[in-house]
Amino acid sequence: VLHSMDRDSLADALVGNSLEVFLQVNLTDDPGRGGIEPGAVQQLAERVQTTDGLTLRGLMAVAPLGVEARAVFSAVREMSEKLVEAFPAASALSIGMSGDYREAILEGATHLRIGAAITGNRPVAG
Repeated sequence: VLHSMDRDSLADALVGNSLEVFLQVNLTDDPGRGGIEPGAVQQLAERVQTTDGLTLRGLMAVAPLGVEARAVFSAVREMSEKLVEAFPAASALSIGMSGDYREAILEGATHLRIGAAITGNRPVAG
């Protein structure tokens, strides 16, 4: 499962591989963050659906630091509901990490990315 599909070139690179994918959505104006802008979800979903080997599972997003996670997850859930209208099998929602998984569950998360809560914080490099 790939949780970070965010561009056509990545779909091109994965042609012929049997892989379930989530479209990563970026809800900020920060170009350094991964993900597509909300307005591009439909186009990339269509691309994934027509790429041999790829199966569209749903949407993934990470709440930006300093922003209320529940509001972000609510917006992604609303996008997911619209996506499912066109792609009924793309109903999965990968939102929430160690610090905000409770809010994600309240907004319908089907997948959580829990790491630090299990393994502890990463050591500081250097």
